Order: sequence, then C-alpha cells, then structure tokens
Amino acid sequence: MPSKGFLSPEDQRALLESRGISFSKSCEIDAAKIQEIGYYKLKEFAYPFSVSDDADEPQYRGLDFQSLLVRYYQDKNLRIFILHAVEDIEVHLGNSVATILGKKYGAFGYLNFSNWCDRGIKRFQVEEKQFYFKKDLLKAVKKSRNHYVNVSANKNDEGFPTVWLLSNVLMFGNIINLISIMSLNNKRALAKIYGCTPDELMSWLRCLLFVRNTCAHNSNLIDLNLRTQPMVPRRYKSKILETESGYSNGLAIVLLIIKSLMNIVNSKYKFGNIYDSLYKIIDHEGIRATSIGFASVRSINVFKPYKKRKKSS
Repeated sequence: MPSKGFLSPEDQRALLESRGISFSKSCEIDAAKIQEIGYYKLKEFAYPFSVSDDADEPQYRGLDFQSLLVRYYQDKNLRIFILHAVEDIEVHLGNSVATILGKKYGAFGYLNFSNWCDRGIKRFQVEEKQFYFKKDLLKAVKKSRNHYVNVSANKNDEGFPTVWLLSNVLMFGNIINLISIMSLNNKRALAKIYGCTPDELMSWLRCLLFVRNTCAHNSNLIDLNLRTQPMVPRRYKSKILETESGYSNGLAIVLLIIKSLMNIVNSKYKFGNIYDSLYKIIDHEGIRATSIGFASVRSINVFKPYKKRKKSS
C-alpha cells in the first residue's frame, strides 16, 4: 500500500489552493489555521463543494478558505446550541412521562410494566424489558449524585426511586424506550402535551436522540443527512426543502423539530444563537440554504429573534 509523503501546513494550503479553494490572507496565517483544525477535518467541511468523484484528489468550486472556516466554527457553535435545547426537551419529557405514569399508577406503579405497557406486546417480552430496565435503573441510582435520589423516603424497599425522580436518573434514550412501549392511551396523553400525534412524537424523539449523539461526538452537523426520514412538523412544512422522495433529510428538519417541541417546552426560548449561526453559514445564498435542507434563505427567519416595539409616550 503506497504511503503519502509528509506535507507541512504550508504545503497543505498550497494543495487546497491547487484544488480550487481560494485564499485571501497570508500563507502563514492560513497554515496556522490548518494546523489548528486539521487538514482532513477541513476537507470534511469542504466536501459538499467538491465537483469531482475522486475522493483522494477532489476539486472544489465556489469555495474560499474564509467561508470554509465559517462552516467549521458555526457547525461547532450549532452543536453546542442544539445540545442545550435538546437537554431542555429531555428534562421536560421526563417530567411529562413521570406526571402521566405517577398520576395513573402511583409513585412506584411504573415498576410493574403490565400496568402501563402496550397490551400488544407479548407478556414474556414485557417481563424481559421490565427485568433489564430495573437492573439498569438500580445501577443508575447507585451512580447518581442527586441527593434526593438517595434519600430513603424517596425509594421503595428494593431501592427503586419514585417515578417523580426518574428524569433525574434516566438517560434520554431510556426515556424514549419507555415511551415506545407505552399503551396507546398513554402515548396519546403524552403526545397531546406537545401538540402532535404519538407517531410524530416518536419520530421526532428518535431523530433528536441520534442528533444529540452526533453533537456529543463532535461529528459534522451542517452536512447531516438522516438515513431515516423523520415526520415533518406540519407547522413548518413550507420551510423545508421538498425533494422527489418527500422532504430534505438535512439539518433544517432537525432544527424545525426542535423549534416545534420548544414552542411547548419553553415558548420564550431564545433561538437567536441558532439564527446567527445559520445566517453566517448561508450568507444570503440560496444554494447554501437548500444544501442544509431549508426551502429558501428566508426559511431561517423562523428562528429570528423579534425585537419588542417601544411603547410610544
């Protein structure tokens, strides 16, 4: 297998330039940025601008180095902002599940899965899910640093916490798994809180779990292409790019799912940071808006913070 020779950051800059990326600053400044971020990480963010099929020696069109840096840094910002919003959704969701199960079945009724599970699931499967859930829950309780989780008055004789404390112990994925096996009536009650159907809610939550993991592992978010099409939020259909197969599976649909849920979770949530990042990435160019799944440049205005009008004296 042939090995590639050593290239200094200056050589890497020259190579990127020879392949169509334009540079406007000094070689020394650009080389320092390449050294800081990494040649292949920058190539990852340049990939959508490639006009050749050769992955080893791609040629780029319509891309300058400063725009490439904007893509990299704003992607980093978006990961932080999305994690913040998804965390709010996660907490609210856990509390909503606890409210539904606690009100119907009491503080510890959730431990008996047959109380609230979908009756269509075979009994032995329910018992299996219950066994592994309890096993993992006890481990999570032992690791928890939440003072109230370990107060004896908040646990039963077996050491399980009340349903009200579940959101302080369970991970996002655990909560979604619980929702997936709920009875239809319980799912409907939960989905009603978020103004959607049970199918829409499950589709959105699974999408957000995937995106949350993507953000946590520092993966490229701007060029995200979901393999599974989440259900499109009805309120924002006009904001998402229509394709031959339906709607775009890019970043836009993820952000609009977050927007839909945050309208309920926190109607005053400030999306200004997300808007600013999108504005810098798109830079008034329609092709950049559609490349991440928006119908047009104007579609990002749904995240734009509106200034309050001053009252006239």
